[in-house]
Amino acid sequence: MPSSLQVLWNTILGWTEQYGYHAVVPTLVVDPAGVPWAWIFLMLIAAEAKLNIITMLAYGFAVLTIVDHLLYALGCFGGRPLMAKLTARWPKIAAAMTASENAMRGKGVWMVAWGRYLPVVGRWVGTGAALANVPYVRFAIFDAIGVAVTVLGFGATAHFVGREIIDYPWFPQAVMGTYIFTTVATALLTAYGIWRAKTRKAASRA
Repeated sequence: MPSSLQVLWNTILGWTEQYGYHAVVPTLVVDPAGVPWAWIFLMLIAAEAKLNIITMLAYGFAVLTIVDHLLYALGCFGGRPLMAKLTARWPKIAAAMTASENAMRGKGVWMVAWGRYLPVVGRWVGTGAALANVPYVRFAIFDAIGVAVTVLGFGATAHFVGREIIDYPWFPQAVMGTYIFTTVATALLTAYGIWRAKTRKAASRA
């Protein structure tokens, strides 16, 4: 297993021992965009920690939904004045929110569901949707789809399939291969996004 994933595994194991069910909160909130490795590892460890899987899935769905809706409220009620303040104080966060907004405007409402797996955009899908004027009801529907894929899709698969194959000798190599593939794919998507942004900017100036 890659050293970075081994460190993550040990961290998640420590959270389950310290927080029990509440390990769900930091696992889903601090996990960066892309494949939710922290959540996957938590669901693999959950059985050993004697945590009820259904409770974990329900808790995870609620946590991620609340976070996304709070970020939507942040963009909805803060709006441009908030963006101006963030740009002055935390320009990187403001840039990420702007990138999320642009993704929503460029790709449509489905980015609420799938944008969470893209670099930069993923963390701020709620704020980006609000800034892009996505109606709240549509946001809530597509956000529920995205949350379900993350929490139930990755989580349930990790628990019910992963625990059956975790003891196989090829399991670490499979994890490493998946990790490398997703890292490369994320880097390519980032590079493509930067190229598209520069191309559009150059075209608008022409």
